Amino acid sequence: MSTRFVRILGVMVISLCLGLVSAVPGAALAGPTGGAGIGDPYFPQDGNGGYQVGHYDLGIAYDHPSKRLAGTATLTARTTQRLTRFNLDLLLRASAVKVDGRAARFTQGARELTITPPRALAKGQRFTVTVTYAGVPSALSSRGEKAWFTTPTGGLAVGQPQVAAWWFPSNDHPSDPATFDIRVLVPRGTEAISNGTLVGTRPSGSKVLWHWKMTSRIATYLAFVAIGDYTIEQGTAGGYRYLYALDKALPAKVAANARKSLRTTPRVTAFLARRWGPYPYSSIGGVVPAVTFDFALENATRPVYDPGFFERGASSGIVVHEMAHQWFGDEVAVKRWKHIWLNEGYATYSEWLWSQARGGTSTQAHFNRVYRNYEASNPFWKTRIGDPGPSKIFDDAVYDRGAMTLHVLRKRIGDRAFHRLSTRWYRDNPDGLGSTREYIDLAEKITGRNLDPLFRQWLFSARKPTSTR
Repeated sequence: MSTRFVRILGVMVISLCLGLVSAVPGAALAGPTGGAGIGDPYFPQDGNGGYQVGHYDLGIAYDHPSKRLAGTATLTARTTQRLTRFNLDLLLRASAVKVDGRAARFTQGARELTITPPRALAKGQRFTVTVTYAGVPSALSSRGEKAWFTTPTGGLAVGQPQVAAWWFPSNDHPSDPATFDIRVLVPRGTEAISNGTLVGTRPSGSKVLWHWKMTSRIATYLAFVAIGDYTIEQGTAGGYRYLYALDKALPAKVAANARKSLRTTPRVTAFLARRWGPYPYSSIGGVVPAVTFDFALENATRPVYDPGFFERGASSGIVVHEMAHQWFGDEVAVKRWKHIWLNEGYATYSEWLWSQARGGTSTQAHFNRVYRNYEASNPFWKTRIGDPGPSKIFDDAVYDRGAMTLHVLRKRIGDRAFHRLSTRWYRDNPDGLGSTREYIDLAEKITGRNLDPLFRQWLFSARKPTSTR
């Protein structure tokens, strides 16, 4: 994610049950009831315990005049313990729930949908849960945040660390990634853009059904939908299939700058692939809606950008940042949100590398600028970015000091070892999840060095490092 003002650099029912993914360790649970949280201390109610989701099959319809969304979601999952009850994260109101095709009892609070299946689910059992739901997502908030935005001709689901609960029931935490089928029913003349590959569009009376498919596992916050009147540009460039979508309500100058910026995506992707390894997905792209939400987000295959990034001209730097996340944050997600420096540090450092490669400011000059700009007494150095706390996961220090940590590490271990570390972190990660400890262990394994002092100084100290080597 990049924040616009703080940092410019950086109704239908369709269900389909597909294959499952391996279990991902969650919170320790006692008894047959799934927890109303996956065990992340930063956001205790995010995600749920007792099961892992393998696939989401979503069918939604959105009515722009009433701002109402109606949908049915079928989740294919596997239990990690015996369950007599389990939870899903959902802000919209559920009207019916089925488990394995049979009606199930449920209760719903502000955020948690608690489901009691007709019979207990055994440990290791594969099951499906289908939820029918509806509401006005733009009217809802959680933790003081909104993640559904109304545009001049439609709506947009985008947000971090949470967004799914505004438009589909889920196990809403990065540590439970899944594959997706996303079907969106919209009026003729309206576009519906989402992740992955556009399987096709199918007329249905006065409406059109758009079907998107994401065959790689992604975190729920990386799934998005943009509905409205968009200009779509698609094709192949540099060996990458691309799809760009620009809201027709954008001012002409902003649209022109945004189009020029998005068209750098194939070149940016090739640049990043040379440094971090093969691009992890089957397509690239970007979406610019006509609404202000003050950040850009690395939605898998297709980042979404606030139009403010393009008010003053084209910007390839923000494209670099969000596309770098396709490796760091998307393909390898964080086990817990405290490890977010791994996402934002690599995305910011990718910007520095891009700048240097294009003959601009060097990585060392970027490092020096940040180091010199902040005096030792500045709060910038007080945040322990290896565990910044829930209110500071998007703090400037997480981005810039994350990149500085990587730069110091690269100088310490050398370019070749740093390249091996970065590519192996992405390539050899068996569960698609990462933590700071795992990263340090891999760095020490590759180099044969004790690197704890370096990481302790740059990630966990609340003082300005006196040594930059």
